[in-house]
Amino acid sequence: MTADTTTRTVPDQHVVELRSVVVAFGGLLALGGIDLDVARGERLAILGPNGAGKTTLFNVVAGDLVPKGGSVTIKGVDCTRLPSRHRPRLGVGRTYQKARSFPGLTVADNLYLAVVGRHGRHLALLPRGSDRTWRDRATVAAESVWLQDLLNTMVRDLSHGQKRQLEIGMAIATDPDVLLLDEPASGLSRGERERLTALLDSLAADSTLLLIEHDMDVAFQVARRIVVMSDGKMVASGTPEEVRANPLVHEIYLGSEALT
Repeated sequence: MTADTTTRTVPDQHVVELRSVVVAFGGLLALGGIDLDVARGERLAILGPNGAGKTTLFNVVAGDLVPKGGSVTIKGVDCTRLPSRHRPRLGVGRTYQKARSFPGLTVADNLYLAVVGRHGRHLALLPRGSDRTWRDRATVAAESVWLQDLLNTMVRDLSHGQKRQLEIGMAIATDPDVLLLDEPASGLSRGERERLTALLDSLAADSTLLLIEHDMDVAFQVARRIVVMSDGKMVASGTPEEVRANPLVHEIYLGSEALT
């Protein structure tokens, strides 16, 4: 598959399609035949206990893992075996549980590099005409995550919450059609979680959000559909209200008091 074909878009309402996806680590079955359709503009939260397969599922969608079986289609492109570096060209942005920003660079430089990576370019010694545009996009992304006053601050000097904001800003800077957020509220204070929720609620209506989150307040407020996983399988799916009322979810996967 050439680089040109990876940018193809189709008028399909499903921007992500997983069919019978299987991932195994040695004798451990991490994903046991997952089928999932994600519609354009959907807000989907994936919940479940530790070891349920949530991050593994993200890794397959993001191209960090090649499944043992099944297929992954994004915007009509079969990218099951396509390396992760091609995902940004398909409009996929992602954050990770652990920060992947560059601590020795400024906030502005980290955001700029995210934009450069979106366009599949390499850094050059001499400035190009597009650099100014990309810097402007980085500034807009900083404003969207409330870091506009810290553009020249080294990432190593940011608080934990600010680093999480930067990670989301780096994903947003790529102008993604599909945004994958892996536990974005982890370690945030109550006020920071409220700001995160407001940020996610403000995303464009046609942008698609997949969210892994242990903070139920964030997940149930942001998502319109909830998928619950356990032992590499999907065990429940529905609206937040339906999942809250699901006895199986209460009893086995989230605890009897987790959704009250």
